[in-house]
Amino acid sequence: MSKGVKKAFVVVAALAVTVLVAGIGTGDAQQKKNYSFVSSNPGGTWYNMVGGAIGLYNKEIPGVNFSVEATGGSVENVRRVATGEAEFGMAYFSHMADAWNGQGNYKGRQLHDIRSLCEVTVSDHYFVTLKSKNIKSLKDLAGKKVAIGAPGSGTSDNSRNILNALGIKVEPTELSFANAARALQDGKIDALGQGGSPAAGVVELAASQDILIIPYSDAEIAQIIKTMPSYSKAVMMANTYRGQDRAVPTVEFHVAMIAHKSVSDQVAYDVLKTTFNKDGRRFLEAVHSQWKDLKNNPNLVKMTSVPLHPGAEKYWKEQGKK
Repeated sequence: MSKGVKKAFVVVAALAVTVLVAGIGTGDAQQKKNYSFVSSNPGGTWYNMVGGAIGLYNKEIPGVNFSVEATGGSVENVRRVATGEAEFGMAYFSHMADAWNGQGNYKGRQLHDIRSLCEVTVSDHYFVTLKSKNIKSLKDLAGKKVAIGAPGSGTSDNSRNILNALGIKVEPTELSFANAARALQDGKIDALGQGGSPAAGVVELAASQDILIIPYSDAEIAQIIKTMPSYSKAVMMANTYRGQDRAVPTVEFHVAMIAHKSVSDQVAYDVLKTTFNKDGRRFLEAVHSQWKDLKNNPNLVKMTSVPLHPGAEKYWKEQGKK
């Protein structure tokens, strides 16, 4: 595991212990309102990112008690927030749009109780194998055993979409991120699909195995974007993982923070204020590098059809006046 990821885990764990201890022996926990923040499977990027964020919110926002919830990922997160099973979540723009319009994974059921807060990051999607597998390109995955992502995850959905767009047929299986990494190490699968980098499961795998991030060709990237316009061309920087000494062409998509419409305007406002202030951003960026991409995307609503939460409207209007 890299020093940076180890540091992030230590920060998150320390905060979790601090929050727990602070609530023992006092009436504070009973007086605080609970909020669930859905993320991803343990070993996934979002689980670590949200773990850091909820520690920050619990420390800085009065009267709240946030908890991170492990899930399959974006597809499940949108559903759980839309149905009120969770108050906050991370989600891909594409799944937000599908849910709002009753398409894709939500076909026949329009989910109109989700609200947008901000863009969190632009996340890459890539496939990982071991150098010993002698898989050099995406085409080499044909007929191979590939863990496409956790059940109900955006990673699983994106892996399927990409492989289908390229006409590559594999033997797919759905595994949690950590289990997929172990399965690849143990020779039970030939490759795994992953969204977001660096991902903890892949970092741990790379610490003991010679991995290969399979590069996309220019033609493959063009075909993917033609089929799915919400994707765009990207490059994974060199040394994102141990042994990956060159930049790797890949594809990426937008990730948002969402909330249920019932969340109070004040709490939604406080979450954004805490996330975007100087100290909050510095802390979150130390937890995971993808927090560095935080921004107000003025096209978020246009791209997803999901309206801003009133608390987010207030926050972004104030920022526009500065």
